[in-house]
Amino acid sequence: MIKAPDWSTERLRAMETAQLKQLFANATARGAAELAAMCEAVLAERSTPKRVSVPGGKRPGKDVVSEFHFVCEGDRGVSSDGDGFFWTGSWIVSEDEVIKSIQAGGRLALHSSRSEMSYRQGKILDYRKTVPDMVKKRNVGIEFLVAADDVALAWFGDGTGEKGYRWASDARRNEQAER
Repeated sequence: MIKAPDWSTERLRAMETAQLKQLFANATARGAAELAAMCEAVLAERSTPKRVSVPGGKRPGKDVVSEFHFVCEGDRGVSSDGDGFFWTGSWIVSEDEVIKSIQAGGRLALHSSRSEMSYRQGKILDYRKTVPDMVKKRNVGIEFLVAADDVALAWFGDGTGEKGYRWASDARRNEQAER
């Protein structure tokens, strides 16, 4: 079994990202929670954006998106990035909200429809911008890098579109109601 004391943060930082992702996946699969947490922390350091964002004021209280939910039939645009990691297709979302969500440990869920549990989900580790499409020249898409897990999520979000957000205040209210 892999033991976390055999690994130091410095040793993990010296590893290539692909190797670190594989170690994270192996530690997670083998139940080495301490090592997995160490790997996840180093991966998060690498994905932390270099610029500081200013809150967008899109939501009262300046909350953070704790979960992004997208209707994505048939894994449209999804690609694997090693064992246990995937990139989503491109989504039009606020880059500022994505940055804050990553810093707060945000999650992402892909659903076949709004009425179904997610079929692919996990913690957001990083993002990249995509080239604006020809129809919506002003809109830059965001692709998310996600550390996959098996914890399916129910749809969360208002409206009738293909994306929904769970804000940190929504999650706090639900936790308080369950107590």
